[in-house]
Amino acid sequence: MTGILMNTFNNKTALDYRFLTREDVVNLLVQKDMELMRKDVELKQKETELVQKDAELARKSRRILELERMVFGRCSEKRLPESPDGWVGTLFDEQWAKEGSLLHAETPPIIDEIKQRAKRRREASRTTRPARKGRPYASYVPDDIEREVVVIYPEGYDAGRMVVIGHDRTEHLCLRPPPCFYVKVEDRVVCRQKEARPTDAKVGIQEAPLQRQAVDCFADASLLAEIVTGKFAYHLPEYRQSARWKEHGINIPTSTINRWVHGAADALHPLYKLQVGLILQSPYLQVDETSVQVADRKGKTRKGYLWGVRDALHSRGVFFHWKEGSRSGAVPDELFKGYHGAIQSDGYEAYGRFENVQGIELLGCMAHVRRKFEHLAADDKNAAHIVDTIAALYELEENLRHGNAGHEQVLAERKSKAYPILKSLEAYFKEVHKQYLPNEAMEKALRYAFSVWIRISRYVQDGRFNIDNNLMEQAIRPITLGRKNYLFCGNNEGAENNAVFYTFMACCREARIEPYGWLRHVLAKPLLDMEEDELIKLLPINCK
Repeated sequence: MTGILMNTFNNKTALDYRFLTREDVVNLLVQKDMELMRKDVELKQKETELVQKDAELARKSRRILELERMVFGRCSEKRLPESPDGWVGTLFDEQWAKEGSLLHAETPPIIDEIKQRAKRRREASRTTRPARKGRPYASYVPDDIEREVVVIYPEGYDAGRMVVIGHDRTEHLCLRPPPCFYVKVEDRVVCRQKEARPTDAKVGIQEAPLQRQAVDCFADASLLAEIVTGKFAYHLPEYRQSARWKEHGINIPTSTINRWVHGAADALHPLYKLQVGLILQSPYLQVDETSVQVADRKGKTRKGYLWGVRDALHSRGVFFHWKEGSRSGAVPDELFKGYHGAIQSDGYEAYGRFENVQGIELLGCMAHVRRKFEHLAADDKNAAHIVDTIAALYELEENLRHGNAGHEQVLAERKSKAYPILKSLEAYFKEVHKQYLPNEAMEKALRYAFSVWIRISRYVQDGRFNIDNNLMEQAIRPITLGRKNYLFCGNNEGAENNAVFYTFMACCREARIEPYGWLRHVLAKPLLDMEEDELIKLLPINCK
């Protein structure tokens, strides 16, 4: 009955209370109370949800601040000191932010001064450069080159009736067809004393000594040197060399060539170990790594890594290291165990383990930072400003190099000019990084730059240090060109052989000697039978 009355009330008499009974009023009040209680419960639930969301938002905000501090915050190991003479203090507090802004405002005069000097240097270089006279190819053809003169007379020339009144000469650079193969026959003479009787066994018999070379095979040292330099200096795979020689009537199977190359690598290995030891004696090294594809037993290839180490102080050359293709931190741990000195690298995390190692100073590479912003500079004014500012640092280095500045002068110029620019860039990173969302290209570039900035800025501490790692990268470039041609190594042994050959090709370039001539000279000797002091004399640095 009550339900019927309530329905009647709800549907027909909502505003007419004259027809309500006492029971209807009571039921109505109960219903309203229940509805209010329900709404109160819902409000409390929503309040609880809001509190939870506020807590989650606060947690995320704290995490963002934490990450921000990790990258851009108060870390003594991730800041530049107040002066280039001391590396202490804190970074990016409010006072430092103000100082950074002021430094940023003070930097342009320094940059303008550097650019003006660079402009004068380039103008002087253009005006003092000697003009080419005579032959247009004088820059790449030596004066003492062989010349074959062919005199061409006009058709119908008669010396009895005509007299020569002049010459019209045209020159062409020619090439005689290589290769020129021949077989060297070593006829070792066996002699016997005249007074000795034939029945006397080995009495008075003398035999010419065997002329031993590094590799005991049919190929002479000259051919071995041609194969190795062709592949590792001029990026000609073995099968291409074999195909070329076949056209000249010499059909050497690729498998045979490969066996000769392995033999040459084994013979050069004692010399390679001496080269490694010589470079690791340097107090200033540059390191980098590059990938190489290696075939496995399943008929597929896997990516491995060659590690390169360069003597950046004495120009003693480079060595490459292969450790089963590994790129883990165990490789540099093994390479630089017990080393004391400066190591310059890119931002690869494996090198970060040396940051706090006693006796090792870790340097960064400005070129890697610049590349992060170069492809963004066209569309982002902040990236363009960073690239332009870094360019001023390179202009300063070029000015010093052009002026033949000594280490002490370089150090003084870097402290007075480069260091304020570095500090202004550091402050600029802090100011602009908030404009970008996480994982944006510009945000990633800023994060990378700041993570390695302390390493990069350490080059101002010593006039002998370089601003970047480019010389090491230049030494690696032939490897990148070679792998595009031969594609992969057959196995781990082949990759180890590559490390040996690329080491000496790079060392020859560093020493400015012709790699073929050096390799031909070395492979003609019995390397495996030579003492260490004899081998040291054969290193490229000692063959200038």
